[in-house]
Amino acid sequence: MNVITYGRVSTEEQKENGFSLNHQKEMLKRYCDIKEYKILKHYVEDYSAKTFNRPEWKILRDYVKKNKNSIDMLLVTKWDRFSRDSEGAMAVIREFSKMGIIINAIEQPLDMTIPENKLILAMYLVIPEIENDKIAQRTKDGMRRAKKEGCFMGKAPFGYSNAKIMEKTSIAPNSDSKIVLKAFTEVAKGIEPVEVIRKKIKDDYGLKLEKQQFYNMLRNVTYSGMIIVPEYKKEKEEIIKAIHQPIIDINLFKKVQSVLDGRKNSDAKFPSSENDLFPLRGNFICPNCGKQVTASKSKGNGGHYEYYHCKSSCKIRLKKDLVHDRIKELLNKISLDENVKELYKVVLSDVIKSNTVDAKARIKELKIEQKSVEIMLENTEDKLLSDGLSPEDYVKIRNRYSNKIIDIENRIDSMKENDTDLMKYVDNSVDLLCQLGNVFNHLQNKEKGSFLRVIYPENLILEKDCFRTNSENSLVELMTRFCKGLQSVEIKKATLSNGFSNEAPPLGLEPRTL
Repeated sequence: MNVITYGRVSTEEQKENGFSLNHQKEMLKRYCDIKEYKILKHYVEDYSAKTFNRPEWKILRDYVKKNKNSIDMLLVTKWDRFSRDSEGAMAVIREFSKMGIIINAIEQPLDMTIPENKLILAMYLVIPEIENDKIAQRTKDGMRRAKKEGCFMGKAPFGYSNAKIMEKTSIAPNSDSKIVLKAFTEVAKGIEPVEVIRKKIKDDYGLKLEKQQFYNMLRNVTYSGMIIVPEYKKEKEEIIKAIHQPIIDINLFKKVQSVLDGRKNSDAKFPSSENDLFPLRGNFICPNCGKQVTASKSKGNGGHYEYYHCKSSCKIRLKKDLVHDRIKELLNKISLDENVKELYKVVLSDVIKSNTVDAKARIKELKIEQKSVEIMLENTEDKLLSDGLSPEDYVKIRNRYSNKIIDIENRIDSMKENDTDLMKYVDNSVDLLCQLGNVFNHLQNKEKGSFLRVIYPENLILEKDCFRTNSENSLVELMTRFCKGLQSVEIKKATLSNGFSNEAPPLGLEPRTL
């Protein structure tokens, strides 16, 4: 009989339990010698058995498929060497069986022609899987407890190094922490664009962070001495004080978030009357120097005149009324066409209804699954009472079923929370999308700036004849296509076939970077 032998360990098992690959190979060879089996190939794996997505197993499977007619059996020492995933293991056993190849374990041999042995096989496969689940759960719970105690788990972010504080896993500031402090301080001023600041710090301090990495750093609450404990089961996400030393204080962190969110210019403030007079200040940058455009009144023949202009000596200088009129024209161009408004509402209605029906159907399926698991749990209790199950096995099975029920309940609760009546928002929202220019015109003072930033999250580049921007807003592009006569829409990539590209062309980066 021609056989293939397979040995597997995880690093932890080999270190702690002595399931060495050499030991497995020796046992398999001795068994085959006694049985007078011919070993065609021997494969060894140093990989987890949680799934069959293992490098050496893929090579083995390819070999089997090419030589299935000359292979009779695949042998392992024990079933947990083969797999710790019961469902995946049964699928592989069936796959090999169709090719006429038997899979068996020399220390736990089973005759698969006897139906009852399939139940024993299931137990051999399920028990290691349960153990894996318990280990994973304990690890997850342990990490969560550590985080709630203020420990930092994982690789230290830029400016920190992994360290121990009071014998607990944490981080400590390193020599790069001064670069972090400098970055936060400059961004909090709200004077220059984030990318300009990043390039300056790169030149002055040798910063190696790229655009998105720099942006992620500015959003990371860890630098303020806090830590995020993520949502888990029915516990909500929370931010708690960590045990590590902060590089910046929480007020500086909040200022930076405000600048990134476009809520305010932090230290770069002007009197409130000026802000009311120039509501779009903070929404434009100069195309020549990249600095933020400011605004002021200028006295001339016949009275005072209001301008948006660059802070430096650049020649960008435009009348306020002209800028506001062009913004209104820009918004009118991207408004939905009245001719497609009703069609748009119908499409949204169909999507919402379809999602609601799918959610209700899935909830129904989950409730049926929950009832099935509850029945299996009751049957387990009956077996315990009738002495058909040991207390130890009962506890293991009960825990597995109980965790499954909790998981199903959480999924049902999550789907119910998302099952809201969205249709009530559709009519008014679509009507507003058809008249963005008028909406802008009727807004008061600084509300105009906030409204523009919702549509164009990044600053527009202010030029004499047009506006430009360097990132993409997919919604803007889609709306623009609608108003241009329902041109065909490609879902993956949005490109315009009209003249709008010269006036704040659709941005292209998903997710947005700075």
